[in-house]
Amino acid sequence: PTLSLREKLLGCATCMVCGYLLSLGSFMRLKDLMIGNPVPLVVNVTVGNIIALCGTCFLTGPQSQLNRMFHKSRKIASIFYLGSLAVTMFLLLLPHFLFRGLLLLLLMIGQYVAISWYCLSYIPFARE
Repeated sequence: PTLSLREKLLGCATCMVCGYLLSLGSFMRLKDLMIGNPVPLVVNVTVGNIIALCGTCFLTGPQSQLNRMFHKSRKIASIFYLGSLAVTMFLLLLPHFLFRGLLLLLLMIGQYVAISWYCLSYIPFARE
């Protein structure tokens, strides 16, 4: 359905604020990570990042957003970001294994690196 500019901005802002609050607020769970339970922190960060990413679909629509994500200038960053989200969620579903917490933490950091690299692709010459 067609949304007004105000509705698009409100939808985008709501998703992004909720996503980033969930993602950044989850760092209160670092204690859980330190005692060997990375799941609460990693789930909240990953789900928060997914919600924030969905917010951008309000502005241009899902199809246009996918086209922009896979433009040649940001294709690698998009694949790395979406891949890190998918692999993180996949590893969360696996039974415990050695170094699971460390691997999940590295993937979570990779999500932030990838989304930063992706955002910089919208600023001319920013990644250079």
